[in-house]
Amino acid sequence: MKKILRKGQVSLEYLMTYGIAIAIVVIAIAALYSMGVFSGTTTTVPPCSNCFGEFAYSAHTMSGSDFKLELKNGPTSLSSVSCTATNAASCDVASQVDPNSVFVITVVNITDTSADSAIALTYTKAGSTLPMTRTQTISSSYFS
Repeated sequence: MKKILRKGQVSLEYLMTYGIAIAIVVIAIAALYSMGVFSGTTTTVPPCSNCFGEFAYSAHTMSGSDFKLELKNGPTSLSSVSCTATNAASCDVASQVDPNSVFVITVVNITDTSADSAIALTYTKAGSTLPMTRTQTISSSYFS
């Protein structure tokens, strides 16, 4: 009789060990799925890795000779926002950016699509009096 109980205990230990391992794998797959890893849609590669450091990349587009870069702000509002760009006639951006909102930097009339463009974004964070400037170089491969 004790031999039968021992077999049952071994079976139970086997099922518990592999059951927990399978549960961990299922949880990991569910976490990856919730992050959109298995979405199946193609995403555009950002023209900059770590765009301006404090902002999340959202999208970019090239329309004629104008390049638009869409970024998402963090939890702090920005004021006195301005931008300059090399290799372009001008650079436009909204002067105020609300917390957690999306804003667009437009590099107007890129003069040489075979050269990189450096975009300098200047802004003041809420509660601060010091302006901050962040510069990001955009590769010319995104202008064609």
